[in-house]
Amino acid sequence: MQLAMAKVQIIGGQRCLDQTVRVLHRLGVIQIEDLPRGSPLYALQPVALDEAGLHRKESLTVLLTRIQALLTLLAPQPGGGTTYSPVDLAETYDALYAQPTDALLVQVKAQIDTLAPEVQAAALQRDKLETERVSLPRYEATLRKLVPLAAELPQLKDFETAALLIERRFSPVLDLIRHEIDRLTGSRFEMVVRDVDDETTAALLVFPHRHSGAVQSLLGRENISQVRLPDELTGVPFRDALKAIARRQAAIAAELAELDNRLLAFSLEWTGPLTVWRAVLRDRLQESEVLIRLGATQYTFVLTGWMPRRQLALVREALHREAGDQVIVEEMPISPAERERAPVALENPAPLKPFEFLVRLLALPRYGALDPTPFMALFLPIFFGLILGDIAYGALVVLLGVYLSRKYEHREGLRTLGQVFTICGVWSVVMGVLYGEFLGTLGEHFGLRPLWLNRADPQVFQALFGFTIAVGVMQVGLGLILGAWETLRERRLKELSAKLGMLVALCALFFLIGSAANLLPHDFFTPAVVALLIGVILVSYPLGVVGLLLGPLEVLGTIGNILSYLRIAAIGLSSVYLAKLANDLAGLTGSVVLGAIVAGLLHVLNLALGILSPTVQSLRLHYVEFFGKFFEPGGRSFTPFRRLGISHDA
Repeated sequence: MQLAMAKVQIIGGQRCLDQTVRVLHRLGVIQIEDLPRGSPLYALQPVALDEAGLHRKESLTVLLTRIQALLTLLAPQPGGGTTYSPVDLAETYDALYAQPTDALLVQVKAQIDTLAPEVQAAALQRDKLETERVSLPRYEATLRKLVPLAAELPQLKDFETAALLIERRFSPVLDLIRHEIDRLTGSRFEMVVRDVDDETTAALLVFPHRHSGAVQSLLGRENISQVRLPDELTGVPFRDALKAIARRQAAIAAELAELDNRLLAFSLEWTGPLTVWRAVLRDRLQESEVLIRLGATQYTFVLTGWMPRRQLALVREALHREAGDQVIVEEMPISPAERERAPVALENPAPLKPFEFLVRLLALPRYGALDPTPFMALFLPIFFGLILGDIAYGALVVLLGVYLSRKYEHREGLRTLGQVFTICGVWSVVMGVLYGEFLGTLGEHFGLRPLWLNRADPQVFQALFGFTIAVGVMQVGLGLILGAWETLRERRLKELSAKLGMLVALCALFFLIGSAANLLPHDFFTPAVVALLIGVILVSYPLGVVGLLLGPLEVLGTIGNILSYLRIAAIGLSSVYLAKLANDLAGLTGSVVLGAIVAGLLHVLNLALGILSPTVQSLRLHYVEFFGKFFEPGGRSFTPFRRLGISHDA
């Protein structure tokens, strides 16, 4: 259901401003609005921060950035985390939050100034070592290709060596290089070329130092890539370089282990305090940023906002206790235009909460409109169970739901999806008992019998389809009744005419069908025709002249909505027969192992489809066929000014 909202105006002396903001932030029950345009309040100036306030805000921003950077460096450490319990973190947060902002900034900055250089130096050194660890094997592989060539070259003083690796398809360019270097050095060079594998050709050049510039210029001009070793290996014989690389790789592993242990120690010791500091400073920064939404004179401030009406007494009491008579909380009258843009706060019992999330996925109802959450919580699991009515499948859906809700308890979407699946899975088990299904028809071999309908029996198809049509009539009819109630409550008489006319037309159609099929006395036929005409007229009336055409189409569209509920039976039957096919194929294989594999694969496929299809189709029936009859979207979510606290980070 929706909470009744109150528009409030809070006026107080400037010296009580910080205290008022702090109290409202702690209570977390008011959504602070910008000063409304066109009102006398809009002529007020926004609260301006003085030089000290601006410096404080800048310091908060800088410190938050530094803390986030440190947490990013420490978080990825294997085995990292914090030795602080959630209770310890919450208590530390409360203690720090009680401190004045300036004192808090001094304390945190001193700690960060000491910690940051050590963590950053360790992380930087680790990154360098990791880069070196990755690159050395590439140098090693290259050198191993070049070592055999080096053995064929003489060791000459005052000569320089260049190593080249090129793709074999480009090896003819080496003839051009040989010719040019011969010209540049006056034939004083050696060049050894060899194919080192199916794709690569290696070349070693030895030439006098004094020709180094010309040779390097030539190689650069021809876009020939040279093998460049780290500075410490430059000029070292290739075999010695290979040994040096092996020694360095062993040393890097030890150094990385030492740095990992050091960073892990930092993580265990400091992740908790850093998390608390981030939470406290972020909330303090939020308090500074909200000030621009308030109006002020030289001596007073004015704040406007929305809150649940039932919280008014709490806010008044808290502000009176903290600021005495210097702050006044006044409930303001709500104009029709303001009512249209009032924020929406939904509050439902815990079992209904997951379905509130599903309503929000579509849209929030506008303020004052009906909250469809209880109806979705009632019907959606039943529809899911009617489609996937199988004891085994339902039990697996329950397990999936429990897993998602526990594994992702801090991620609202997946947690909520898990809770919905848990409830829907229970209904699948219930309907599985009524249908007598366990992995389709497998339950029959263990004496399981349907208590209501055997969906695998073709003789019950008519009854099953008739039942789902009845479900559609009930839910669509309920939607029309709810829509009529909403329009009556708000005195939108033309829309009320359309809702009532649709109800009359539907009732008349069913009396006509019953009379024509001899299910009802023939005397009902003529009154039903008259009622149908009256219903169409009532539907057409709000549409004006075009209603002569659109009115009957609206009635036919609603009939189509009802027929859409046949998908409950159709998709459910497809699941039953796919499960039956899996069991039958398993029996035809002649092998227990092969039969189990075939049946298992088909049952897994059926379960996946059985989770996806009932979810999508049940949501569609609610969003389109049911909600379309009464749901009025357009609500603005209620976002109170509240501390995020440590729970947001822990």
